[in-house]
Amino acid sequence: MATRNDTNEQTKAADEAARTTRTVTDEAARVGEQAARAGADVARRGAETARDTFQAGLNTVSENFQRMADQFTNVLGFHGPEAEELARRSSQNIQALTEAGSVLARGAQEVSQEVFGFVQERARKNADAVNQIARVRSVHDFVAVQSDLARDHLEQVIEVNKRVAETSLRIAEEAARVIQAQANRRLRAA
Repeated sequence: MATRNDTNEQTKAADEAARTTRTVTDEAARVGEQAARAGADVARRGAETARDTFQAGLNTVSENFQRMADQFTNVLGFHGPEAEELARRSSQNIQALTEAGSVLARGAQEVSQEVFGFVQERARKNADAVNQIARVRSVHDFVAVQSDLARDHLEQVIEVNKRVAETSLRIAEEAARVIQAQANRRLRAA
């Protein structure tokens, strides 16, 4: 009878410990998820600010190049049709650079959104992982859950890196097409 009571008490203690562990892990997961969301939001806002700053810088550079081209034509004494042609070419080149810069800024934002999505998904999966680990009853189960989690994490990292590389390549090709289109227009006009 004492053995049965001891077993009952041990079972109750184990159940209570499991409930306490679940409560603690649920709370830790909730707090971790909130922290990840807050971090992702801060990073997203930072990326938007960087994109806006980059765009403003491109606009400033474009305006400065235009002023320099105007001053250059005045200093070299270009007048009439030659000055107009030089100004037109300079303006078109600056426009192409500005468009390419905009494409690159948009690409940087797409890449940052991909990374932020990864961070959020990883936080969710980590919270789920904590719950899975809290439910294990043996070392064997713990090792199995841990190896599944590690494999899943590695697969997710590889997939995100693949998407970031594809996005980067697509954006670089798009920016190159903008600049190449300007060069082709200039060649056709010549």
